[in-house]
Amino acid sequence: MKPLPAIGAGLLAAFLLLSPAVMAAAPTVSVTPTSVSGSQAITISGTTTASAVVGIRVTNPSGTTVGIANAQADSTGAYTWSFSTGGSAAWVSGTYLVNATVASQSATATFSYTATSGTTFNEAAAFALLQKDLNNNFTQIQSEIATMQKDWNGNFTAQSTSLSGITSSLTGITTSLSGVTSSLATISTNLGSMSSTLTSIQSSLTSLSSTVGTIGTTVQGLGSQVSTAATNAQNAANDVSTNQTYVLVVAVLVAITLVLELAILVRKLS
Repeated sequence: MKPLPAIGAGLLAAFLLLSPAVMAAAPTVSVTPTSVSGSQAITISGTTTASAVVGIRVTNPSGTTVGIANAQADSTGAYTWSFSTGGSAAWVSGTYLVNATVASQSATATFSYTATSGTTFNEAAAFALLQKDLNNNFTQIQSEIATMQKDWNGNFTAQSTSLSGITSSLTGITTSLSGVTSSLATISTNLGSMSSTLTSIQSSLTSLSSTVGTIGTTVQGLGSQVSTAATNAQNAANDVSTNQTYVLVVAVLVAITLVLELAILVRKLS
């Protein structure tokens, strides 16, 4: 399990990736007016993602920075920053470059400036301008921090809710797996019992088959005995018939003999 600092760092990284500054659209920038001279007000404006912070830098023809600020876009994505030209020796005549940056995306614009003899360095004015810029930047930074804190709280709450849901889902899956494991164990036990029962049935069938074979052999033997008895009975019947014939013949002969003797006796008496 990852330690809490590592989890916090991961959530912070995810928040930064989703923060408006990182996800901001490419900015646009324009300068009004595009040609100024001496000490004159100038306005830099443009559009980007709503509430994004735009870094603005103004450089003179030789690349020296003469103005820098952070401007926060409003709810429509529009931003603006105004300042006064001149006030230092860096403000020389030529073409000035304005660079507006949001995260890694930027846009540029230019304006021309003409230095005048009255454009000299005014320390008080420069300090006042710097103080104003610092105050504006501090206010914008505070607003950005408050927005980041709000987004962080919202993202952290959403992440916590998501993690709770994931934990609940994992708990449900674990419970389901436990139920499946229990069911599989029961099925395995039932299969074991069925296997034992089938073995017993097979043994009984084998014994029954042997018994049937024995009965068949016995029946076959009885059939042979019955056949022999029938033959013997037939022979006895034949013998009885022969004996009866012999007795009848003897009886007839005896009767004839008696008749003859009776006839002889009658003749002698007459």
